[in-house]
Parts: sequence; structure tokens; C-alpha cells
Amino acid sequence: MMKKNKLVLLLFFLTFSSLTLLAQKIEVKGKVVVFNTLPVVNANVKVPGSEVVVKTSLDGSFTCMCKEKDKLVITAAGFDKLIIKVKKKKAKKLLAKMRLLKSSEASKMAIEKGHILKVDQFEKLVRERSGIKDYSVYSSVMDILRNEFSALRIVNGEVIIRGKSSLNGSSAARFEVDGVMTEQSMIESLSTSDVASIKVVKGSDAAIYGVRGGTGVIQIKTKKGNSE
Repeated sequence: MMKKNKLVLLLFFLTFSSLTLLAQKIEVKGKVVVFNTLPVVNANVKVPGSEVVVKTSLDGSFTCMCKEKDKLVITAAGFDKLIIKVKKKKAKKLLAKMRLLKSSEASKMAIEKGHILKVDQFEKLVRERSGIKDYSVYSSVMDILRNEFSALRIVNGEVIIRGKSSLNGSSAARFEVDGVMTEQSMIESLSTSDVASIKVVKGSDAAIYGVRGGTGVIQIKTKKGNSE
């Protein structure tokens, strides 16, 4: 009889303990995003002390069980690892904001691994945040120079930097592409979608070019050159 009573007490204790542990856990409903609004799809949400990994859905949302003050670990290719401390009052509307790795390949990696579905919107935001302009909207490099740089004039097909002149012939600016001086004819054949950045160098800044920089230099960097 005594053994039976001990068994009943043990079962009661185990049941009570299990219920207590379950009561301590809370349901977390959250969303993983980048740039505050864009969903990060198929990201891994890891609950500490558990082998279970929850995946975010097509809208970036996820649901998991954990204890209050647990720290969720969220990972996805192309993004920094994010660790979030769970708070009960925010457990039903947790917003996890991911950041891209500081790498030129980060956005490409995120897209290729399927974490981003709204690719066009994502790429536009990446360019805006990095300060990279989209020059592909222009028909030619000369069209870019004509519309984007008020310090330039195009006279008889030559690009002139305002205030610059030469006593020894042409006043046309020189061109440099990915660190190599080149002729204007080569510039005119360059695809605008390949252009990463353009900079007008004049005055004392152009002194590094010696005599060749006397009328100013237009530096062009291509996307290919930036990746090398």
C-alpha cells in the first residue's frame, strides 16, 4: 500500500512539474524583415536549448515556443546573425530586422539562396542605401554626363569641365576607366548598365595626373572593376 502511495505521489509530482514547465513557455509570433519592411524568406529561427529550427514563411513570419527572456538566434545567407531577447509583452508581434553583411556579394547571396522574393524592390533599396546610382536609365555615358553633372559642358562632341581651359590645344577633359586612361570613343561604347560610379576630378585633385590632368579628368568605375 505504501509503495502504491509513493507511486501515485511520484506521478503527481512529474505531472505537476511538466505542467509547470509548459506554463513557463510562451508562444512567440514574429516576422523577419530587411530594410524595415521586406520579408526575409526561409530564414532560420533557433530556440536556445532546442534542436528545433523554425523557418520563416513567404511573408517572413514564424511561430515558436520558448521561455520569456530566451534569446532567439536568427540566421540567413547574406545577413548578419541576429540575436533577439524575447519579452512577453512583445511576443505576439516580434519584429526582427536583419542587416546585410558588409560585403559586395551579400545581396547577391541573399537572392540566390532564396531569402528575397521581391528582388527588384530589394535591389533598389540596396543601391539607395549604398549610395550607388542606377545609370541604366540613360541611353549612353554621354547622356549621363549631360544630365547628372552640371559642372560639365559638351561642346562639339567634347566634354569640357566648366572653368577649365588649355593653352596647348583641346580643352576637353580626359577619361579614366577602372584606373586606366582611355579615349572618349571607348567611353561612348560603354554600356550604362555597367557603370558603377562617375566622378569629376579637377583643380589640385587632378595634379596626380600631371599634364594630362590639366583640363580635368572624369573617373568612371565599372561594376566589373569594383568586383575585382
